[in-house]
Amino acid sequence: MRRLALAIFAAAAVVQAAAPTMAVANDWRTYRNERYGTTIDYPDIFKAGPPPANDDGLAFKSDDGAAFSVFASFNALDLDLAGFKDFIVKNLEAGEVVTYQAQGKDWFVISGTKGADAIFYQRHLLSHGKQMTEGFVMSYPARLKPKYDPIVARMSKSFRSGSGFQTQ
Repeated sequence: MRRLALAIFAAAAVVQAAAPTMAVANDWRTYRNERYGTTIDYPDIFKAGPPPANDDGLAFKSDDGAAFSVFASFNALDLDLAGFKDFIVKNLEAGEVVTYQAQGKDWFVISGTKGADAIFYQRHLLSHGKQMTEGFVMSYPARLKPKYDPIVARMSKSFRSGSGFQTQ
């Protein structure tokens, strides 16, 4: 009986140690941009920064160095999806190297590293008959990859196009 109790205790400890580091992200909130309606769910470990004057999105930061932004704008360059993706890739920050890409009918994802210390993730939408561009951009310390990979996956799945142009 004592062996069984020890085995159960040891198994529970292994399961607990292998569990994803999501405990800090139990409470989720929804951000919805008032101007364009772009929406994303995010864990409450992120705090919003001040809104930009044009109200096209919002930036958030966590205490451990992660940050994300959600934004939308008129497709002023009249880009198709391939052109939009090329534009984003050509304008990556210095030191960012794309290691992953995916694409659908009206969206694309790029992800990779920035130096040895950071990971970036970007999901972009071309919406409303190619009239709108919408983006979710995130970066986090590479040492926190086990914590943030499942968070980014959930946020990306929740990222939704808004209703388009809004007037306030």
